[in-house]
Amino acid sequence: MPLALETGMQEMQESKVASQFVEGLDYPISKDAIVAAAREASLDGSLQDALQKLPDREYAEPEELTQALNAAG
Repeated sequence: MPLALETGMQEMQESKVASQFVEGLDYPISKDAIVAAAREASLDGSLQDALQKLPDREYAEPEELTQALNAAG
């Protein structure tokens, strides 16, 4: 499998995991609770890094968290 294709598939898988994680949280939720939940779920290191970069505030819904993650990335 070409490396570019493999990388693209890995990114798609990470994106799916990230969206499932975001959708599964109980809202409203704080950044600290999000980071703790990611650690507990043993999420990929790059996703945990992105979560660490989030603004330290409360997120009311999944869409709000997704937007913040996209902006932080």
